[in-house]
Amino acid sequence: MNIKHRGIQDVDTRCPVCRRLDEDGGHCFLKCKIVWWDVRNKANAEAKVPRVEEVLHRTMEVAFQSDRRIKTSAPSVQRQEMQRWHPPPVDVLKINTDGSFREKEKDGAWGFVIRDSEGHGVLAGSGRLVAVHDALSAEGEACLAAIHAAMARGISQVIIETDSANLASALRSTSFDQAVGGAIFREARDLLSLHFSVIDVVFVPRSCNQCAHELARSGLTRDPDNPSIWNDPLPSFVNNLVGRDHIGPSYDE
Repeated sequence: MNIKHRGIQDVDTRCPVCRRLDEDGGHCFLKCKIVWWDVRNKANAEAKVPRVEEVLHRTMEVAFQSDRRIKTSAPSVQRQEMQRWHPPPVDVLKINTDGSFREKEKDGAWGFVIRDSEGHGVLAGSGRLVAVHDALSAEGEACLAAIHAAMARGISQVIIETDSANLASALRSTSFDQAVGGAIFREARDLLSLHFSVIDVVFVPRSCNQCAHELARSGLTRDPDNPSIWNDPLPSFVNNLVGRDHIGPSYDE
């Protein structure tokens, strides 16, 4: 502790080892550390103080041992593998949907892609929403767009994936029927029950829904009166988005 700050006079507050710096907390625990601690204690007890060469040798030895201990005992930093999109079972198609919403403009967009068990894109779409109340409603509109497009192509056995946990809940139950987008969710459930054999409705992270996410973003620049629905073969830019899901695992640094 710093004795001078306590008003005690005529006391030598310099470190008994280096004789240069005051014996305060910073010096004690940071500047005279490890080997220096032992030497200082001996000096305070008026015992034999090691020569400078001995202290330096001991300091280098401790530093080497500490470095080796850190290298051998520190846990290795593992890169966290991000989840990726996985193809559906044979004879099942997977629908990925996503909605985009702009709070200030109160508009948005939608995007979807439908793929088979080999990851091949068989149907995709993108469009703009001139007016939408909130993000969840935009997610619902994206799902409806995918459902209508799939019905028109005679698709029936599907898995639906979305990166909106609330939309997944709204499609499985009546929990969001009283929300602003309640009518959208009820219509989607009715169509799914009447025209599809739905294997599952799954909430997934964004990394598993990237293709639909990018299609929704592109929808913000489209003519709202002319949404785009693409059949197989899909446009090259859509195939590029689909292909990114097959490059391999990505890592979160």
